[in-house]
Amino acid sequence: MARVAKKAASKRATQKKTTARKSTAAKTAARKQTASKQTANKAPAVPKSVSNAESKFKLQEKAVTQAEKKVAQAEGRLDRHKKKIDTENGKLGKLRTDLASKRDKAKSNATAAAKRAVETARGRMNTQRLKLQDLRGESKLIRAEIQAAKKVVTREKKKLRTAQRNLSAKMREYERKLAKKAKAAQKKAEQKAKSAARKAAAKTKSSAKKSAAKKSTTRKSAAKKSTARKSTAGKTAAKKTAARKTPARKTAAKKTAAKKTAARKSTARKSAARKTPAKKSAARKSTAAKAPSKQS
Repeated sequence: MARVAKKAASKRATQKKTTARKSTAAKTAARKQTASKQTANKAPAVPKSVSNAESKFKLQEKAVTQAEKKVAQAEGRLDRHKKKIDTENGKLGKLRTDLASKRDKAKSNATAAAKRAVETARGRMNTQRLKLQDLRGESKLIRAEIQAAKKVVTREKKKLRTAQRNLSAKMREYERKLAKKAKAAQKKAEQKAKSAARKAAAKTKSSAKKSAAKKSTTRKSAAKKSTARKSTAGKTAAKKTAARKTPARKTAAKKTAAKKTAARKSTARKSAARKTPAKKSAARKSTAAKAPSKQS
């Protein structure tokens, strides 16, 4: 039971590991797909020279707008100051008319009060004249400020034109480089297409050659098989014929062997028959020779 439980636990652990691996692989594939989509959606990175020139152009545009704002503010102040000067000028005119009337009264009735009224009116007119002079001096300062601001605007505009020229030059250079890259990419694509076409043609040729070789091999194998079948059929026929002929050969061989043994035996008998009378005569002679020697 313990072994069965251990096996089941190990199987569960392996299943969990495989599921975890599959999930991580799926997540990585999804991340790669999202990254590839983002890179496809993103425009090609602009070089630093172009980005720096663009940022300088934008900063110069901001400087020009600020200088123009200053000019507009100074001109608004000048307009307001002109209105003040006009009002103060009107006040000065009123004070002058008041002083003239009081002088006329003092001339007709030369009393101390009339003289004092003339003096106060003259003092008011003088203060108003001084105020007006101050306002006119301030207006001169504002005009000078406007002139300076306009000079700054012209200077900043000049800088803006140079920045724009620099940016346009950098952009032209960048576009030229992009065109070169596009041409190179097009050439590469054409080369790839040509190489792919060559490979496809080579593959078709190789497949045709392989098919022809297969056909030839199939034909050769068929011819070999047919020749082998024929040879096997001939061999089997020869074996059969040999099997048929072997007993006849054996009987013929036996007959020939029997004939040969019979011939050998007959020749041996003949030779033995020839040799026996000679031997008998020789024996007779030897016995005859032995007989007289014994008698003596």
